[in-house]
Amino acid sequence: MDFFRDKVVLITGAARGIGFATAERLGARGARLVVTDVLEDPLKRAEAALQGQGVQVLAARSDVTDPAQCRQVVAQALERFGGLDVLVNNAGISVVAPLEECLPETARKLVDVNLLGAIYMTLAAMEPLKTSRGHVVFVSSVSGIRAIPSGSLYSCSKAALRSLAESLRLELKPCGVHVGVISPGFTTTDEAKTVLKGDGTLRPIHRPPHDTPEGVARGIAALIEKRERERILTPLGKATALLQRVSPRVLDRVLQGRELKN
Repeated sequence: MDFFRDKVVLITGAARGIGFATAERLGARGARLVVTDVLEDPLKRAEAALQGQGVQVLAARSDVTDPAQCRQVVAQALERFGGLDVLVNNAGISVVAPLEECLPETARKLVDVNLLGAIYMTLAAMEPLKTSRGHVVFVSSVSGIRAIPSGSLYSCSKAALRSLAESLRLELKPCGVHVGVISPGFTTTDEAKTVLKGDGTLRPIHRPPHDTPEGVARGIAALIEKRERERILTPLGKATALLQRVSPRVLDRVLQGRELKN
C-alpha cells in the first residue's frame, strides 16, 4: 500500500508550478486532492488535467489572505472526503526590488499572501489534522535561510515560515502532527509566471533556475513520508545553507558580487 493511498491532501497555490507538480505526484500515488488557488482559469485547467489522470480531486478557488475562505475550503474538503491528512502551504508571491523601492502596500500584499495566508489556512485545518495525526508542510525557500539582495521582502516572509514551523512543531507534537519545511532554490516556471516590482507592477522572472517544480514535488513527498523537519533542495541550496552557518561574511561578499554583476 502506497503511503499516500487515500490520504486527503490540501494544496494551496496549486494551479501551476510547484503546487500543481505536487498535486500530480501525490495524486499519482493515490492521494485524494483538494487544490486551491486564486487564479480561477488556471485552477480549472489544473483540475481537468488531474481528473484526466484519474485523480480524485476537488478544485476550490480561494484567496488564502481571507480567513473565511480558508475555513470554507477546509469545510469543502471535509464534506467531500470526510477528513484531512496533509496541508501543503505553497501559495506565494515574490517581490524583486531593493527595499527602498518598495511601497508599503506592496510589502503588505506579500506578507498577506506568503505569511498570513499560510497562518490562516493552517488555523483552518488544525482540528482535522490533529484528528488524523497528519502533516503540515510550509514551502519556504533557500532565501529564507540566507536573504538575498533585492529580495528582502520575499526572504523575510520565507524566513518567517521557518520560524512558524519551529514553534508549531513543538505545539503539535503531543497531538502527533508532523510539521515540515521544504526549502527550494529558484525553480523553472511557465512563461505566464511573474514577480512584483517594488511599486506592485508585474515583470517577468529573469533569474536562472536551479530546480524544477517536479524536483520540488519529489522533495515534498519525501519530507511528508519520512516526517522530516526540513529538507533543503539542490547542491547550491545546501552549499548556501552551510556557508551561511560557518562563514556568513564570505557569503555576504559572494552575494554582493553577484548583485553588482546583475
